[in-house]
Amino acid sequence: MDSLIQLIVIFMVTMFISASISQAQRTTTVVIHNDLEGGLSLGYHCKSGDDDLGYKSLAPGGSGSFSFKPDIFGRTLFLCSFSWNYELHFFDIYNQKRDREFEKFGCTQCEWRISKKGPCKLNKYNKMFDICYPWNF
Repeated sequence: MDSLIQLIVIFMVTMFISASISQAQRTTTVVIHNDLEGGLSLGYHCKSGDDDLGYKSLAPGGSGSFSFKPDIFGRTLFLCSFSWNYELHFFDIYNQKRDREFEKFGCTQCEWRISKKGPCKLNKYNKMFDICYPWNF
């Protein structure tokens, strides 16, 4: 009986590791939509611990994206600064602990609308941008 329990535990651990590696090997895409009112352009600069994606600008109503493969250990984090007029805000546009696909509101295509109030994520269940967060600072 003990060997059966050990076999079940080994099987479960193997399945968990396999699922984690499979998830991490998938390409994730982050899409940023300029939802600022008043015809304002949105500047943004995103970086992780490994990648600096540089400064980009989105015209009113415009969109931009970037893709990457998440870390197998769940540590991928992309921080972006967002600017318009003379305002500057920061937000973790991708946090693997929050956004990995098997989480309730996780994603492999993570779409965000950026407004003056803050970023709102596309809800994969109702197709609305209703998962909103405050700015980091």
